[in-house]
Amino acid sequence: MDTSRFLQIGHLPESARILRADNGAEVSLGSILRSGEQPAVWSADQHMRMVARQMVHVCADGRQGVLRVQLASGCVIEASADLNLLTVDGWTQVAQLAVGARVAIPRWTPAPAIAVEMPDAEVILLAHMIGDGSCVKRQPIRYASIDEENLAAVAAAARHFGITAVRDEYPAARVITLRLPAPFRLTHGRRNPIAAWLDELGLFGLRSYEKFVPEPVFTLPTDQVALFLRHLWATDGSVRWDARARQARIYYGSTSLRLIHDVARLLLRLEVHGRIKRVTKPGYRDCWHLTVDGMINQRSFLEDIGAHGARGVAAEGALVELAELIPNTNVDTVPKEIWSRVRNLLATKEIRHREFQAAMGTKFCGSTMWKYAPSRSRLARVAEILDDPLLSTFARSDLFWDCIAEVTCLGEQEVYGATVPGTHNFLAHGVLVGTGPSGGL
Repeated sequence: MDTSRFLQIGHLPESARILRADNGAEVSLGSILRSGEQPAVWSADQHMRMVARQMVHVCADGRQGVLRVQLASGCVIEASADLNLLTVDGWTQVAQLAVGARVAIPRWTPAPAIAVEMPDAEVILLAHMIGDGSCVKRQPIRYASIDEENLAAVAAAARHFGITAVRDEYPAARVITLRLPAPFRLTHGRRNPIAAWLDELGLFGLRSYEKFVPEPVFTLPTDQVALFLRHLWATDGSVRWDARARQARIYYGSTSLRLIHDVARLLLRLEVHGRIKRVTKPGYRDCWHLTVDGMINQRSFLEDIGAHGARGVAAEGALVELAELIPNTNVDTVPKEIWSRVRNLLATKEIRHREFQAAMGTKFCGSTMWKYAPSRSRLARVAEILDDPLLSTFARSDLFWDCIAEVTCLGEQEVYGATVPGTHNFLAHGVLVGTGPSGGL
């Protein structure tokens, strides 16, 4: 194939994780090169909508200096200095971006083209075993909880494997465990069905800090992704209403950073944006919290996902409280640089700033308006008043504008380039990378 007419998107290390659109899996750039595949990947089109496009060419490109870019959301991407990230002003090289610059990540990711269902019982049991299950080698498979609804859900799901849960109560420890023994005598080559199933998924024998979401979960249809998250949140998740601060507190905690990143990626299927924070305590492993912040974002979580059991009751209460409040958007905004286009349009259309702000229904405040990033709804109103398609595109896009928190030099590494004809961009580690033509002013 003649690839000379294609724009190459580079450069990324071999380990860069690329989100496939066909099966929802995240695979390394190196594995795509070695397999010779041309997978469908998620990409942003000229309207900043997420679409499936084919990655047709991956090649090694020698050694280059690599920078580690960490975003406020917790996303981390390693890339060469000449790799482009999308800003409101267009594609910009990493080397030219400073801390505080805002770059595009997906607001949501669509369901894979080939969604594969699992039995609901397996989805539910998998979520609970990842959260509060124990499947250490040469020990009984157990599940621990103090929530009777969670215990009932696990016992019911275990019957899908022909297993009857055995309840053990430990009043001193204030916990109840369920043993999940095999329904038959274990002999050489014959295993507990749940143990064999977890082994196939790569989870058997893992400690808490090693756990992750197995690949089949990412191929599920969206309603089953919500089911998985609802039951996962019932384990190590937290949902409560903070009456003093008048806001909901929603997060999921784990000592496994990989698990946290996996859950963040699953939340995007429901258009819920999470932020990753490190929580440290002397003498303990670092813990990671995936928080769901912002009133609109929290409403989406509580309405479309929620939590099973007692945490679900708290989720319903928090949703009732949120319904009484007026949203104040301060995170999910379009970068304030968008105002430069607005000012140019006002000059071209000979509209005075006072007239424009009156049309917006706001009191005239001079230049104060231009100092703050507008919410998407506010920008949509601006686009309507000025009849500007590009502003409307930004207001209704599938992109979320994250903020660069830290840039670190990692030295030279082997790097690779890739080609996505038509849109010339794709998602790597949850960040949009490319060369255009999407976006820009």
